[in-house]
Amino acid sequence: MRSINSAAEPRRDHLERGATVVEFLGVMVLIVAGLLVVIQMSVWIWARNITMNAADEGARTAAEIGRPLVDGEARTRLVLHDGLGGAAGSFQIAVGQDGDTVVVRASGVAPRIVPFLPAFGVSSEARAFDEDEVLRP
Repeated sequence: MRSINSAAEPRRDHLERGATVVEFLGVMVLIVAGLLVVIQMSVWIWARNITMNAADEGARTAAEIGRPLVDGEARTRLVLHDGLGGAAGSFQIAVGQDGDTVVVRASGVAPRIVPFLPAFGVSSEARAFDEDEVLRP
């Protein structure tokens, strides 16, 4: 004799046969989304570090004896372009004098690797003593 439970067993196996594939796909979607977020955040940190370095290089260049502020802006733009490539064209650079210090500000948007994530802004400011002002007799 067959029991009621033994008759229901094959039917349950038949209904759950594709559950493993669906669970695997669900987990894979979450893993891939997480990896894309980590990659985008890494690009943002990389762009932030390049922007900080570019502003620092620009401030030091503009602060050298006999160098105009325009040289600092050119140096900042060059370092940004070397690090970020074409994405550096959208960055704004401001170079100014604040008493006896040179101030360089660079800001823009980090390159987007993942299109569905929001754009991450990047900005940096660097200051250096202007040697023309500090060493003036």
